[in-house]
Amino acid sequence: MTVRLNSTPSIINWSDSAKPFGEKLHQAVEYLKFRARNFNALEAHKSVEKFVADQQKYLLFRQFFPDEWNRSQTSLFKAGVYENYTERTNEFFELVNEHLFPILGGWYQEPEADLENFNIYSLNVDFCCDEPEPEYLQVSYVAASLLFSQADELWEYFEENYKLNRDDFPEIHRYSFDKIWNLEKTGRIGLYLNVFEVVDHSTGTPWLDNTNCQYYENYSWDEKTVQFLSQSYLEAQEMLQKTELLDALIEANPKEILTEMISLWNTGKLR
Repeated sequence: MTVRLNSTPSIINWSDSAKPFGEKLHQAVEYLKFRARNFNALEAHKSVEKFVADQQKYLLFRQFFPDEWNRSQTSLFKAGVYENYTERTNEFFELVNEHLFPILGGWYQEPEADLENFNIYSLNVDFCCDEPEPEYLQVSYVAASLLFSQADELWEYFEENYKLNRDDFPEIHRYSFDKIWNLEKTGRIGLYLNVFEVVDHSTGTPWLDNTNCQYYENYSWDEKTVQFLSQSYLEAQEMLQKTELLDALIEANPKEILTEMISLWNTGKLR
């Protein structure tokens, strides 16, 4: 399995008869000419637009998955499971979904789905549009949410599950230490700041900052976008793994960790 994230797209050599892809592209161009001659202007425009979009995805397929492209037996013309796209494009979508970033889910589960200009499905809890119950959240999310909202129900969660009473902790300031986001993200401070950003939807990665109730941006199939979404997906995965590390710390020492998180929020220091 070869995935190339920083290579230059291959240039199609139309004169190379040894490459079946070039021959099939030639056939596709001839078919496109036929459609353009035999349909009205609007339909001809749609045919040209679809042809160009297909070729763009084929080039991305060859660039990011060269080995799979060379082995592929799927059709460049016949419709696949996603009926608006060829079998070869469907194969490309599946490889992207498996090896680069998730795309075949969320809003795009139906065969008639349009993935030409697509949205990504957030990996984060949708705090902006929903009010998730604390018992369904990771404990690190509950702890961070407590600092942002100081809600009674969150204190009740810690009292019921960890026997922690709010009277045992410093009062949580309404606003965080003014330079908290400038602190170096190392050690426990790094873990605490990480979950603050995740809960606040201010991580800098669309996979965690977007919400599923609001569409922030449509993405298209070009090299820059695929590179960006692939890299930012890896970054989002790393951030989520850090929240799991913090979960384990809280489970082991709930009072100590929550005290440090409150102190960091209030003063920029752990103690």
